[in-house]
Amino acid sequence: MIVLRILLYILLGIVLLLALIFSLRIKVYIRLEDELRVRAGLGPVVLTVVPSKPKKPLDEKDFTYKKHQKRLENDRAAAKKKAEKQAAKKAKKDEQAAAKKKARKLAEEAEAASKNPDESKASDKLETILSLVGFGVGELGKLASWLHTDIKRLDITVGGSDAASIALNYGKISAAAAILIELLDHKTALKNRPRREVAVRADFLAEKTVFKVDMSFKLRLVSFLRIALHALVWFIRLKISQARA
Repeated sequence: MIVLRILLYILLGIVLLLALIFSLRIKVYIRLEDELRVRAGLGPVVLTVVPSKPKKPLDEKDFTYKKHQKRLENDRAAAKKKAEKQAAKKAKKDEQAAAKKKARKLAEEAEAASKNPDESKASDKLETILSLVGFGVGELGKLASWLHTDIKRLDITVGGSDAASIALNYGKISAAAAILIELLDHKTALKNRPRREVAVRADFLAEKTVFKVDMSFKLRLVSFLRIALHALVWFIRLKISQARA
């Protein structure tokens, strides 16, 4: 009885842990002003992806004779280890290629020896491909609808070398920005903001176009679990329909 209770507690703990993990959100923050900044993470952990961390400045103490010799030894050891790893990888790859070639040859011989080929295989493959395409398109639409987007700022100042190009680019960029907002509003869960900084303006004195963007994208991990379950159901239904045919 005690052992059963312990097992139940362990099972409950695993279920709660999985529920906690799948409730976390994948987050991507994009900010563009003077430079592009991209931050991404999972749950409370968010790291800067762009720009990367600046390199450590050179120190003269790192270039003594002893340290130089030590670096050379480390480089030689790393090169030797890399060469051994590549040789082992190549040998394994050659072995796998030989095994695949043998298996392909046996399959071709079996197919040639077969007197009654199954003509329904081609139709089954075509049905599988069409069903897979339909499933993928539907699931991508669902995934987009579960995506939480937030546009805090989308400020574009159109500039250029001459007035004609500025006017032309202004029309294109204005239309693209409107389509982007409309698409995110209809296809994703766009956050409703009473004051959203979205503006496209033409500056005939500016030499180049300036973008100021601040947006974020969030998606729960459970969304991928849903797609996996839908894929399992789709696969079972496909096999049942093919077995009945």
